[in-house]
Amino acid sequence: MPPNQISRITMRRASQRDAVAIARAHVDSWQASYLGLIPAAVLNRLSVSTQAASWRRILSADESGTHTWVIANDSMIIGFSSAGPSRDDDDGAQVGEIYTLYLVPPAWGRGLGSELLDGVLHALARRGFDTATLWVLTGNTRARRFYEINGFLPDGAHRPTRVGDAQLPEMRYRRAL
Repeated sequence: MPPNQISRITMRRASQRDAVAIARAHVDSWQASYLGLIPAAVLNRLSVSTQAASWRRILSADESGTHTWVIANDSMIIGFSSAGPSRDDDDGAQVGEIYTLYLVPPAWGRGLGSELLDGVLHALARRGFDTATLWVLTGNTRARRFYEINGFLPDGAHRPTRVGDAQLPEMRYRRAL
């Protein structure tokens, strides 16, 4: 997405045909946003084909309640988000969780992340959730700032997460819908 290009941006539910494009955005985003947070060897091993297989499974598994959305310009998917019921034992049935929210690096800083997040939050509210949570790496100050600007606050919950060979701390954010 060239800096001066103005494209029509759309947001829609993802389908099976989006798996490879979501995988490409996933790998590109991780390799840029997690550099210095996740070991480089882990980031270098990321594979679009492996991620595409994972996304095909996610996009075909409606029984979990996971919904995935993509944000696209005229020619390509530039971001995605998935959400559904909270996976945390300490949350009730009224809590939805944002599992993923990523944009390709050239789309950063253009307000598209907030647009995607707003769409996902509205979709969670339409599904009957009254609260949204998400987990973010504690060291990911850029993402933490983004979520705080968009009304999320840390709720005090922390957990370790395994990424490749590394164990990294995460913190949970929460906001009312």
